[in-house]
This record gives sequence, C-alpha cells and structure tokens, in this order.
Amino acid sequence: MDSEQLIDKVQVLLLGMEERLLARMEERNGPRFDKIDARFDGVDARFDGVDARLDGVDARLDRLETKVDSLSREVRLNNELLRPFMDVQARLKKLETPQTQ
Repeated sequence: MDSEQLIDKVQVLLLGMEERLLARMEERNGPRFDKIDARFDGVDARFDGVDARLDGVDARLDRLETKVDSLSREVRLNNELLRPFMDVQARLKKLETPQTQ
C-alpha cells in the first residue's frame, strides 16, 4: 500500500468515526434538545401573548388620549364662552360690596 492509499484509508476511517460520533450524540441529546426547543416555543408563545396584550393597552391609551384631548378642547371652549359672564359677575360683586375708605 502506498502513502496516498494509506492517507485515503485513514481519512475514510476518520470520516466514519465522525459520522458515528455525531449520530451517537444526536441519539443522546436529541430528546433533550427537543425539550429545550419546546420550552423556547412556550416562551415565544407567552411573549406573543404579552405583545398582543400590550397592543391592546396601547390602543386603549390612544382612545383615552383622544377623549382627554376632546375634553380639554371642550373645557377651553366653555371657559372662553363663560369669560364674559364671569367678568360681569365680578363687576356685580364689586357693585354689591361698597368700598369703605
């Protein structure tokens, strides 16, 4: 057997050993990794649920912000409409209370 044939034979043996080692590791760790993968799937599902709930909260906050803005505009309008009456009321109060010197 020449050196090239010997090198080829050693390489074939090494590849065979590597394949057997990988197959054995997969047999041992396959179920273990499947369990870990299943747990990660569960965690992903929980995060998806939390994300959906946060989207719902965000939508509710947007609606609340719209309502608060609307109420703010309404209060501002009411104050502008009432300002003349409040001025008249202040003047009447001054007239009702005589100033003493």
